[in-house]
Amino acid sequence: MSQKWGCPSAVRAALLILPFFLGPCAVDAGSGYTIYNDIYSHWHVFAGVIAAVRKHIDPRPDLLWMAERQLEAPEQKDPPFGLQEWLGDTKGARTLADWRHMAFVRSPNTGRAIDVNGLFKPELTWGPVDTLVCVSPELDQHKSCVYAAKYLKAKSVIALIHRGDFISSNSWFLHMRNHKEEIPVHLLAIVPHVVTSANQTLKGTRPIDWALTVAPYTSPQPCKSKDCMAGFVVQGSMRYASSRTTKGTGKFIRDYDSLWRQMRKKEASCVRVKILGRGVKKELGIPKSLEARVDYYSGIPFPEYWELIDKSYALVPFHNTPQYYTTRCSSTVLASLTTCVPLIADDQLLKAYYMFKKEHVFYQAPGESEMDVMTRVMALPEEELLAKRAAVCRLRDEQLKRGAGVMEELVASGARRAERRALQ
Repeated sequence: MSQKWGCPSAVRAALLILPFFLGPCAVDAGSGYTIYNDIYSHWHVFAGVIAAVRKHIDPRPDLLWMAERQLEAPEQKDPPFGLQEWLGDTKGARTLADWRHMAFVRSPNTGRAIDVNGLFKPELTWGPVDTLVCVSPELDQHKSCVYAAKYLKAKSVIALIHRGDFISSNSWFLHMRNHKEEIPVHLLAIVPHVVTSANQTLKGTRPIDWALTVAPYTSPQPCKSKDCMAGFVVQGSMRYASSRTTKGTGKFIRDYDSLWRQMRKKEASCVRVKILGRGVKKELGIPKSLEARVDYYSGIPFPEYWELIDKSYALVPFHNTPQYYTTRCSSTVLASLTTCVPLIADDQLLKAYYMFKKEHVFYQAPGESEMDVMTRVMALPEEELLAKRAAVCRLRDEQLKRGAGVMEELVASGARRAERRALQ
């Protein structure tokens, strides 16, 4: 028969002396999860992994992020764009102690980081860790996930892939070693079609799963009626497409020209649009006749960014490159799950992001334009608008739980394989 401890102090005392009885192996027990944002970008992806791990796996993972700066520039102490505020890590929160960052100082001669290995070795002292999650390592020009795994003495690594076309069988992050041996590296794509893309170059040599995780945004004034909804959001970095089919054509990754054409139509005269993203407003070519109905926001903090979306009818992708359906994930899809604001989605989007069903989106039928759907959405009753939001929230929570489960199973399966090899 099992016996329960009579008081918490007895438990703490037992835990303190336990290593002395278990010996050196107890010291190498591992400290849970460390989540590392390999690049100075993809903060929303980083936040999604944090949310999944905190809620379903490890309430206090260590959080590591990198920042690059010139030699003469001041050091950046906090993550950008109000990331911590979005995650609830505000003044007085115990979780603020979980954040650490690596300052990559660029050489004035080469423009590259100075001695990444020497930077990591004295700083990453909290290992061994059970699992290191590296976010977007395929875009990490410094290959810094290798150093993080080495000096944290990681027992396993999860490589979260954003770009399926940036991975191959020779990718540097597929093989890592800690202070003792080779580390199991598990590949995890952010959405299913990134798995398909990666498998084309990996040729089935490495298993790869997917996990769509986002960090929820909770508005201080939640939108609970139609009265608080105004306009539609087109979001994403204002940069030019870079695929083989669009490179050099001067095409934005969002089709603003199509947006302007549709807004000029008589039936669209009451439609307002919010453009959210980093870029230069004048490059968008907003017609003067539409300027009064287009609001532009660039480089704003996450809490303000999500709040603007929260107070909108819907997100409109206006994708202008096939990459969002073949090799990479759309930030507009992630924004919908983050805020529970529905997407306007056609069959192509629903096929690529098949976890979304018609109940989660405002469906754009064949032959309909985005503007057709936008004007239809504005006329919907409040009950239907709020029901869509509730459905997206449920989907977000389901995906968060599923993603955490996938990560746990990857780590567990790797441990089982290691045990079988040890017995051979």
